[in-house]
Amino acid sequence: MKRQNGFTMVELITVMVLLGVLAAIGVPRLMGDNGTGAVVFGDQVKSALRLAHKNAVARRRVVCVQAAGTTVSIRIRQAPGLGACDNAMLDGLPDAGFASNSNKLTVANAPATLFFRPDGTVSDSAAGTPLGRTELHILASGAIERSIALQGSTGHVE
Repeated sequence: MKRQNGFTMVELITVMVLLGVLAAIGVPRLMGDNGTGAVVFGDQVKSALRLAHKNAVARRRVVCVQAAGTTVSIRIRQAPGLGACDNAMLDGLPDAGFASNSNKLTVANAPATLFFRPDGTVSDSAAGTPLGRTELHILASGAIERSIALQGSTGHVE
């Protein structure tokens, strides 16, 4: 009997399964999938907002947050009372402390400056009324990947 050349069915199925696994892992990386990056950057923005709120209440000072583009910066007012923040960083926290690693991930729909006040409220001006429910969006290549809700009357971030 003559031996036939070729692959067995088990070998073909094994190769197809391996190619499927490699494609499932490799294609999103090659296509620039920012899903994981958006989650991480969204968590950083939430952390920055919570940090600002807690410091405003604990220190009885106004803490300002500017969330624009790929960076979230936090400043604190040195003197008591309401008003604009000084250029003093919060505990020496650098501006790049809450920044996206990718320029495709940005923060959108945020007021120019968020003022976290000592009474726990949040406004968009130094002496203004507290905001209502405000949503900040994390954009990946222009599309909304994640939303972060901020309640102005309580400072709660979700």
